[in-house]
Amino acid sequence: MDSDAGPAADRPASGNGSAAFVGADPTSPATDSTVVTPRPGTFTTVTATTPAVSAPSSTAALPVPEPRPVPTGRRGRRVKRVVRRVELWSVLKLSLVLYTCLYVAVLATLALVWGLAYSSGQIENLQDFLADVGLENYRFYGDQMFRACAAIGAVGVLAGTVVTVLTAALVNIISETTGGIRLVVIEEDVAPPR
Repeated sequence: MDSDAGPAADRPASGNGSAAFVGADPTSPATDSTVVTPRPGTFTTVTATTPAVSAPSSTAALPVPEPRPVPTGRRGRRVKRVVRRVELWSVLKLSLVLYTCLYVAVLATLALVWGLAYSSGQIENLQDFLADVGLENYRFYGDQMFRACAAIGAVGVLAGTVVTVLTAALVNIISETTGGIRLVVIEEDVAPPR
């Protein structure tokens, strides 16, 4: 039997460069395996098509876990705490270090300001102004003034430390009679590391 024999629907419209689709229904959806039979003496074009709907696979798909929602704010719980006593030794150390740092900062600032004023001639201008006012022999001696400021600052550090410790002791006495200082704190939930 000749290969050209067959229904008219299976024959190509023209004999030049066309393909014959045997058993293909133009109204049916395209499939991956289409049988192509070339005519003798013609070129055949084969196009691979992808099915519109993929066939279900034989293996079951694994369920995809839903992403966890990202918390917009911090989570925690309110907890009440009571401060009954402040340890005086820790207050003494903290106040001594704090006042010493302030003392050093003030002395350094005074020395810097004095150096700038002296180098720019402002000290001599001030002494001339005082002489015009009536203070003839009034002079500024930077080293003596600096030593006086250092001594006053050291006394201030000791006095501030003693006053702070006495204030903490007074707070402890009042706390014993009133039941302490009540604080409300938030304990945050710490997420475990991934």
